Amino acid sequence: MVLSHQLRICRPRLTRLDTKARPASIASSVSSATTSMSSDSLPIMTDLMPHPADISTKTPPPQINNLSSDMEETLGLQDLELMMHWCTTTYRSMARDHAAEVLWQTVIPRLSLRSPSLRHGLLALSALHVAGTTASPERKWRYLAAAREHQSQALLGINVDGTQEFTDSQCDAHFALCGVLMVFSFAYCLIDDDMEDEERPNILDEFLEVFQLTRWLVSAMVMTLERVTSGELYSLVRPDETRPRMPNMSRLVISSLQRQNETEALRDSNHEKETYNETILHLSNSLEQLMNGGEPKDFAFCWCFHIPVRYPELVAERTPFALVILAHYAVVLHHLRDSWWMGDWGTRLLKEIVDELEPEWRELIAWPADAMGWFLPEE
Repeated sequence: MVLSHQLRICRPRLTRLDTKARPASIASSVSSATTSMSSDSLPIMTDLMPHPADISTKTPPPQINNLSSDMEETLGLQDLELMMHWCTTTYRSMARDHAAEVLWQTVIPRLSLRSPSLRHGLLALSALHVAGTTASPERKWRYLAAAREHQSQALLGINVDGTQEFTDSQCDAHFALCGVLMVFSFAYCLIDDDMEDEERPNILDEFLEVFQLTRWLVSAMVMTLERVTSGELYSLVRPDETRPRMPNMSRLVISSLQRQNETEALRDSNHEKETYNETILHLSNSLEQLMNGGEPKDFAFCWCFHIPVRYPELVAERTPFALVILAHYAVVLHHLRDSWWMGDWGTRLLKEIVDELEPEWRELIAWPADAMGWFLPEE
């Protein structure tokens, strides 16, 4: 598979995340937690026994919970807490069925024992999950900081230049890491809400950053897909036929977009018809899977990878027809709304698109609005 030069060379930027300062205390804690996995740093049982000279009948033994701050840092207590949270709670949000739950709860954490990047990825998403569910601002800030630091460490393990030398377990770990980091980006933009209104990124602009980061991660993911399909994580990628079907409106919706594309090409010689044709084709695949009862977690992010590189640029330029197509894709995201890491991204996108479009264009997004239960404002 041929990847664009941009995808191979650098990770796309996510402004909200990349501009955050890294607190020194968090950085040192995460660093020590990483190095503490070395067997050289672990005490043996005889090291924990008191020497005879240290024993006094007059001095009571220290309380077991009176650990020094240095000892707490070495033990990585926050990381232990986060891994426990992953294995009891967060893992469920990544799984589509029981078979996948088993993988995310037990197999993938086991893989992380040999993959520091995957371990950081699991801890990052777990920290973000805790941050999003706590009522304490101080606690939320602390876990957001931990999430950012773990995510920055996890990103170091992403390889988009080739995985030919990977072992099967390394391929599985790499695949799982990409999946975790994809949902992390969507979730972080929802949970990190401690910003003044004038500092908040525009929703469309921020989505495009997440979009490009997702595209980059999927490009890394597909390099291991063939080996994952024949390995231990097969349940994550096997076709799912267990969900009920919905009325299939996708063909009518896609036909309408294709006709509009033809109309716009006749109106404007600069209209980029072929770019839109290819984008609509891949949207058709996503909507058809959705209408046929497919699990959105399986295909929602594939669209970002397959569409032409030019299309996100047209969205960034606020080209009306590009926004119309994006509103239809938002329906796919809306069907992930019960996942805490996706939330209301679909409706947020739709509302922003409505604000950008002139009244004559809004009638073209009537179906997405109806599918999301949202009423278009009257002209």
